[in-house]
Amino acid sequence: MKALRYIIPVSLILAACEALDQEPSTSVTTDTAITSVEDLANAVNGAYYVATYGTILTVASEMSIYADLVGPDSYQPASSGQSATRLAQFSMTPADTYNIYFYLYAALASVNNALVQAQQLEDQAAAAPYVAELYAMRGLFHFHLATYFAPLPTSGSTNEMGIVLSDKVFDINYIGERATLSDTYAFIISDFTKAIDSGLNQERNPGHLNYWAALALRARANLYNGDWEAALDDAEEVIENSPYTLYTTDNYTKVWSVTGADEMLMEYIQTDTYNAQRYAPGYYTSPRGYSEYGVSPAFYAWLTQNPSDVRSQMAADMTAAPGSDPDFNAGYYPLKYPGNAGASVPAYVNNIKVIRLSEMYLIAAEAALKAGGSAAPYVNTLRRNRITGYEDVEAVTLNDILDERRKEFFAEGQIAFDFWRNGMTVYGNAMTISADDYRTVLPLPEEEIDLAKGKLVQNPGYGN
Repeated sequence: MKALRYIIPVSLILAACEALDQEPSTSVTTDTAITSVEDLANAVNGAYYVATYGTILTVASEMSIYADLVGPDSYQPASSGQSATRLAQFSMTPADTYNIYFYLYAALASVNNALVQAQQLEDQAAAAPYVAELYAMRGLFHFHLATYFAPLPTSGSTNEMGIVLSDKVFDINYIGERATLSDTYAFIISDFTKAIDSGLNQERNPGHLNYWAALALRARANLYNGDWEAALDDAEEVIENSPYTLYTTDNYTKVWSVTGADEMLMEYIQTDTYNAQRYAPGYYTSPRGYSEYGVSPAFYAWLTQNPSDVRSQMAADMTAAPGSDPDFNAGYYPLKYPGNAGASVPAYVNNIKVIRLSEMYLIAAEAALKAGGSAAPYVNTLRRNRITGYEDVEAVTLNDILDERRKEFFAEGQIAFDFWRNGMTVYGNAMTISADDYRTVLPLPEEEIDLAKGKLVQNPGYGN
């Protein structure tokens, strides 16, 4: 891989610090730049900024809804020729995926530089919380890359290639090789574990990876990796001991414009000056935007068949345009991107939901079921907070859990992964994609393949 040791422009760091209310830094990636804990704090913010840079095909734009676009419950009310449609149609080529790859690896380079320089600070106790967060960030950014560019470990794919691991500061001419899939997930889990084992950052801190977010993400990684007992243990600790609480039937419809809501373990914060603009998920889910992500008519009918379930209110029938508005694309749309409170352009400014407390209940349910235990208590608790007049059930199946995930997490970038990691086929978008189909994995960008001179192997099916 090329240039893992990036120098981040001063303008990007200033923008990052402004967006996250930190004092500006002049630079955070040279060998002598981080000379104080304040500099280290700014370096953390700078790495978040690079990972979520406001442009096409990043984790703050189309990739935040990628698993929905390729999932069973979406369709395109309009086709504006943007990347969301190409993702939904499984037509991305190696010429299209550079941004997805570049910005996450650039952010990882920033994380690694900060980790190296943090070791030289005099006040190690004050630096320690930021170091723990940096390890969690490194785990998460690798996790994003693994879900995009490598198979899910439990999918049944014969492709055993993982991703290039960015575990240190590399020379500018370094060319990386792909780790195995098992080594990739071991590394991701190890980095989350480093953050967790520190015991630091247990207070709520919106927009930052704290102890509980690292634990929750490790639960997800363990579930994806097929380690049911570890996933269950992590999910239960978050459920039982974290300072987060489930949304309820009273507030569920109101939380989507709120930063730091009750069960939001981790979100990428967006502001008026720091967002992906027309590439933001809110613009793709707007009938007056690109309108390339709507929920399918069948999903809408299924979701809304029980009006006692508050989640039935999170999608809207907009099949009738108001008046003769030529800019209105009729369809069924998710309502999870209403705009942050006070946003000047609501379709642009919506925090990107990375992981919520409700997922811990469904991870615990699935892991418990697969480990031979009972999933019902976890599902019952979640449903009691979603369905008015709900009565507990004695048992649930894997399909029940996956249906619960479809209701709970649609438009939050998870659904196709849920199917494929369980070896299931996705039927939707007039296409059938089995869990071992090569198209469940995106192609590495051709620029990286060309520069690697044979060391970096392309995913099967993309011209190898």
